[in-house]
Amino acid sequence: MRIQFGKLLRNTILLIAAGASLGTALLILVFCLPVDRMKQHVAASMDEVLQDAEQVPGGEIFQYIQAKRESYTDSIMVQNAVDKVPGKNIFEHTMWMYHHDLEEEFWTPEASLKVYCGGGDTDGMYLHEYSRYWHGYLVYLKPLFLLLDWKQLTGAGVLLQLLLMAAVTVLAVRKKYPGVAVAMLAGFLFMKPLLVLVSLAMTVCWVIILAALLFMLLKGGWLREKGWYPEFFLTVGILTAYFDFLSYPVATLGFPLCAYFLLDGAEYAAEAGNYSGVNPFKGIGRRRAESLADRNWGKLLRALFQEIFVFSACWGIGYAGMWAMKWIIADLALHTGTVKDAIWSVIGRTEAIGGRPRLNGGFYVIGLNLQEYDSMVYPVLAAAIALVSLILVAAACRKKGMARVLVRMVPYMVIFCIPFVWIIAVQHHSALHARFTFRILALAVLAVAGMGCQAVREMKKE
Repeated sequence: MRIQFGKLLRNTILLIAAGASLGTALLILVFCLPVDRMKQHVAASMDEVLQDAEQVPGGEIFQYIQAKRESYTDSIMVQNAVDKVPGKNIFEHTMWMYHHDLEEEFWTPEASLKVYCGGGDTDGMYLHEYSRYWHGYLVYLKPLFLLLDWKQLTGAGVLLQLLLMAAVTVLAVRKKYPGVAVAMLAGFLFMKPLLVLVSLAMTVCWVIILAALLFMLLKGGWLREKGWYPEFFLTVGILTAYFDFLSYPVATLGFPLCAYFLLDGAEYAAEAGNYSGVNPFKGIGRRRAESLADRNWGKLLRALFQEIFVFSACWGIGYAGMWAMKWIIADLALHTGTVKDAIWSVIGRTEAIGGRPRLNGGFYVIGLNLQEYDSMVYPVLAAAIALVSLILVAAACRKKGMARVLVRMVPYMVIFCIPFVWIIAVQHHSALHARFTFRILALAVLAVAGMGCQAVREMKKE
């Protein structure tokens, strides 16, 4: 793989700086919007959205959604959108991210939101801040709450996600890459999709994933020809840090990474000699294409690992770099102490759980996350997907040769490991918030489904 690392370093600095500047400007603009109408719209459906599951009409499925949805985090997001502290200017709001709560030590976002939007006296409430995050979701939440109430906004979010999934599926089939759609849907099934669709917090990463997949289907050849895939993954990391509330962020790396190898056409072009529209020997795919043409599987394996490492590193740098820019801007401008607070938070979130050795604690937390799949449907479905993929891989090995096929499975094996490595690395956070971090385990299913789809492609090849 030939990468101009000087150019990539320059683009990395420019993209993170541009992201931080644009992100700050957009937040300042939306904080200029009046909040009275937003509060009215939130109050109009707030009681219905936050009502007890037993009171929800429409049957068991709606009661299940209401009981399991992430209303705690959603309520924080909504209050951040409508809260306004007298005497604080717009930039202070943007950096500090103030909100009122009924309790001083332990937040009670649902109850506090009802009091705040219900016209309660805020003098008896405690003022909190949440400056560690960008809270980029406010860029769309605030304007939308001027037009819609909370229930309508949830419905619009569900519709958007369904349309994006339909667009990815249709485009993948039309471009003859149905494996992208199959792997995407297989992974999504293990994210408890009904809860993702209706949650403001859980929707963020999924929409970023769908947007990334759609862009890859539309412009993948262009990204490869220009050699801009590293910058693409960098940008996905930046967007995740800006919009997400630390829910299941690494999924925005795993899904596009899997799609990248399923969409890959350069290596086939090198052998067939008839790749149209993109030069396979330019940019990212060059070394791998040459390796395939020479039947040099060892060299191909090294090239695959190099691509995985570069793309993953770019995503990580974009994610961590963009997040750190919020701490730096807030600290430099307002002396918020966010850098110190964030560093201690990172140390706390990544420490081993319960005093256990790190690896032992990691396995314990993996178990906690697996427990979130509280239905036998999930292990049965996972076993079925694994069995089908295994059969397809075995058939491809028999038809095309073991070395040729198994080397193509390596990227999916790496993707399979990503969620487990992430949980072990940030096990304290993954234990504390297992109710939404478990969704990164969908990457394991995504990878297994990707293997099956890759095997089908191998068998179809002349």
